[in-house]
Amino acid sequence: MFTQEELTSFLGVLQHTQEFVELDCGCTNPRYGDTPGKLRVYVNGKIEIDCICRDDCPRVLIDFYVAVNLSPIEFAKHAGKTNAHTNWKSQIWVFGHDGQKNALWRTCLLKHHTEAFQRPLRQVIHRDEFKRCSRCNKERRFSIRDKEACRIYHNALLDDNWKCSDMPNHSLTCNDAEERECRKVLRGCPRASRCAGCEQCVCVGCDMCRFEDCDCRTCVEFILNM
Repeated sequence: MFTQEELTSFLGVLQHTQEFVELDCGCTNPRYGDTPGKLRVYVNGKIEIDCICRDDCPRVLIDFYVAVNLSPIEFAKHAGKTNAHTNWKSQIWVFGHDGQKNALWRTCLLKHHTEAFQRPLRQVIHRDEFKRCSRCNKERRFSIRDKEACRIYHNALLDDNWKCSDMPNHSLTCNDAEERECRKVLRGCPRASRCAGCEQCVCVGCDMCRFEDCDCRTCVEFILNM
């Protein structure tokens, strides 16, 4: 995983095997101080942290005191960080060979990291989408969080004459102001608020946004291929 030269740049290496390397880490909150933990980096890129802030830490123990390791985001949140989803790489630190705290993104520990976002296998990420009104030419946001919202946007996408007043559950008219450009870049991606789109946050077809009762070419081909 790491060369001996890379490992000697860290202080507090607890274990080093062919499967993982474990070393001391922590996260600092200006109000509550340091939350210590044990960082474990696996050869497949997975990162887990065993919180050791106290023996009876309720965040890492379940019934019968069985330890549960946290993801980096969960650990940073446990330490009191509110923006852990986007900044955990700079919030979690390890000790350098000189005893100084170094943020993870400054080290070699993330070079195998592939789990940019922790999510169940069947959970597909859908960002917010926009549709332009055929009357006022303003772009309107569709917040896509469930299958019903996917269907609403899907129907609007197929309608060349879609207009603002067709937006369900909203008293939206063409007189309402359009969102500012700086606001449009925030599209609800759980990886990064300003994500421009990548294979980990843009769905190209799933059972949440494709429909058996729709006769459009996109849905028909998806159902047939599935």
